[in-house]
Amino acid sequence: MYKILTSFLFLFFFNSSVFSEECPIMLGDDVDPEEFSESTGKKILFCCGSCVKAFDGAAAYYIKAVPALAKKFTEEEKKKLGVDKVKLLDQKVCPIYPERYINPNSKTVEYKGKTIYFWSSSALRRWSRDPDTYFKEAFDKGHLPQFKS
Repeated sequence: MYKILTSFLFLFFFNSSVFSEECPIMLGDDVDPEEFSESTGKKILFCCGSCVKAFDGAAAYYIKAVPALAKKFTEEEKKKLGVDKVKLLDQKVCPIYPERYINPNSKTVEYKGKTIYFWSSSALRRWSRDPDTYFKEAFDKGHLPQFKS
């Protein structure tokens, strides 16, 4: 009985770790098979509708900026989508939610003469409550490279 239970637990944890896929835009979140976008005939899974909407609004940008997405496309597909024409922002992630990739269409604020990008309006609202504290924390962690010059 002990061997059967041990085998079952091993298979359960092995299968859940092997087959779970992380969202390419919201790092750390597992994908939901019902949340996806299609691009060049490929089904790209995401964790939620917010990620689908962000990807659909800036697919070429995300394919260039996010290694997990870039691996899903051939060079020919990337060229067809215009990925080669995309200029990446210096900033890659939201300063409030650093596990979330931003894009040029993301919410923004001007701070000390430079643009800061945010994942969502809720992140921007949090920033607005105490921008100096959030700036220092994000800068110290390297999330605001546009201020390093």
